[in-house]
Amino acid sequence: MSTNPKREHIIKAILSNEKLSEEEKSELISELMEEFKSTYPDLQYHATKSDVRDSELRLTKEIETVRGEVKESELKLTKEIEAVRGEIKETELKLTKEIETIRQETKELDVKLTREIKEVELKLTKEIGEVKTEIAKSKADTIKFVAGMMVGQVFVIAGVIAGIFKFFM
Repeated sequence: MSTNPKREHIIKAILSNEKLSEEEKSELISELMEEFKSTYPDLQYHATKSDVRDSELRLTKEIETVRGEVKESELKLTKEIEAVRGEIKETELKLTKEIETIRQETKELDVKLTREIKEVELKLTKEIGEVKTEIAKSKADTIKFVAGMMVGQVFVIAGVIAGIFKFFM
């Protein structure tokens, strides 16, 4: 303790059962409190058994509340996950159905195009045959015409030669 003359006077007065003024009492109490706080600074942080028990009960209650909230969130998330899984399965089924529809349409289109290609091939084969026939016919007509012209020219040339022979002879 520090030595303070005023404080010493107050202490002597207390020890001798003298009456102190209110101001002196307040001052003494204030000083003693300050000295007590400086001597035991951690005292305000010490808890009683009752404080510890209250804190333990409060924390236990909070833990149970949080556990309940976690469980509730877990259930909610599980439901949401199941809903999403259901949506995924539904989408997969839709897509599988669409794929099968497209495959069927592709097969039908393939058959249709194959049939059309064969029809076009048949038409072209027929038209090529008709063109070949016309060419053969035109060739025969041309040969007949040329042969007729040649025969006619032979007669004309023979007539000219006969005329020349008659003239010179």
